[in-house]
Amino acid sequence: MERNRNWAVRTVYLYVATLVGLGLIISGGVQSFELLLRSTVLRQADAEEYIWGRQPPMPYMLDTVRDLAGNDSLTAEQKAIVERWLQDYERWETERGGLDPVAARRERQAATALALLFVGIPVYAYHWLIIRKEFGRVLPVGKSSDG
Repeated sequence: MERNRNWAVRTVYLYVATLVGLGLIISGGVQSFELLLRSTVLRQADAEEYIWGRQPPMPYMLDTVRDLAGNDSLTAEQKAIVERWLQDYERWETERGGLDPVAARRERQAATALALLFVGIPVYAYHWLIIRKEFGRVLPVGKSSDG
């Protein structure tokens, strides 16, 4: 009785792990196909993201900080801090200007899809091979085990 129970638990585990691996493969495949469609055929799917990615920053904060740099009531140390911040902001603006937000998102999506595939394929293959080894090979279509 205990042996049958252990066998049933193992069988359920193997099938669940195989289904999880298959789900990862399907999910990765769907994301890869979506990425392929968006980058080749359906190019307008990312048009809104391009527009939002090019939105200029709100200038009110920058104007206030630039006004602070010329303020005579600040100490030399405070002025140096403001100047450093302005330099850092301008460097950030330059770096941000060179970044393509859609390409960055596509690369993140591609990384996720590949990770799902690279994890899902071994999980699925390992557990499916164990199932096939333990329960015998699948019979070809049209043949029965009756003889």
